[in-house]
Amino acid sequence: MLSLYKKISLFFFEGIVEKNIEHFKSMEIHMKNSRMRILLKTWVCMILLSTVISFFASLLALYVFFTSFFEINFVIYIFSIIFFPIMVASITFILFYVYPLEREKSIEKSIDNNLPFATTHMAAIASSGIPPEFMFELLTGFKEYGEISNESKMVMRNIKTFGMSSVDAIKSVGERTPSKNFRELLLGVVSTIEGGGDLIEYLKEMSDKALFDYRIKREKYLKTLSTYADIYTALLVAAPLMMIALLATMLIIGGQVLGLEIPQLIVLVTFVVLPIFNIGYIAFLQMTYPGI
Repeated sequence: MLSLYKKISLFFFEGIVEKNIEHFKSMEIHMKNSRMRILLKTWVCMILLSTVISFFASLLALYVFFTSFFEINFVIYIFSIIFFPIMVASITFILFYVYPLEREKSIEKSIDNNLPFATTHMAAIASSGIPPEFMFELLTGFKEYGEISNESKMVMRNIKTFGMSSVDAIKSVGERTPSKNFRELLLGVVSTIEGGGDLIEYLKEMSDKALFDYRIKREKYLKTLSTYADIYTALLVAAPLMMIALLATMLIIGGQVLGLEIPQLIVLVTFVVLPIFNIGYIAFLQMTYPGI
């Protein structure tokens, strides 16, 4: 299905994208770091096709919604069918455009969150005296370490498939990983091996540092979460209750708001506005959650 979507995207937009590909070059590094196995040109074509589809789909949905459930002012109707599809198409374009960056950040977050425990494990493995490459080979079997396990697989791929030395394989992954902390660790391992240093001592030191940073991050997020809870209570619990009470009072008096009858407005607020705001709040929490 995805392959068919790629072909359709290229069929309609390949010519346009080829002429304007320079405007999207900044995405390429993020696509590489996020391990996206797709060409930049193909991805941009998919962005444009998705934007066009979302525009016409939202236009059709809005038309059906208004003609089936509401009778509103003609000016508001025209404004809605112009503004809403453009807004949906713009959001679609932005979401697809930033997806590689967000995916890269997701990989970075997974690595940073699991780094304290993986580093401790690496120090324990190294203390047994086995060569560094076997340390990474053992990490590939631990899915609990998330993207660190995948990065370790890339180290082993460089060694077994491309015939690199263990030092070059580790250095190659270290230079390409999206995590600054993991890059520092890997390049430190390379420097320690090349300089004849004590790898066990280095890993223990980095493990202690990573665990300390993890505890600080955890305490900081718990304090931030308390603030988020207060904001949610004020904006998405107290404020909606006051609004519903106000609308209930207006229902007795009668009248219209923005061309809508009060019962219609109550339905709109209850079943559309509030769910959208709550979903947005949950999405915000998910994006800011450090995974600790």
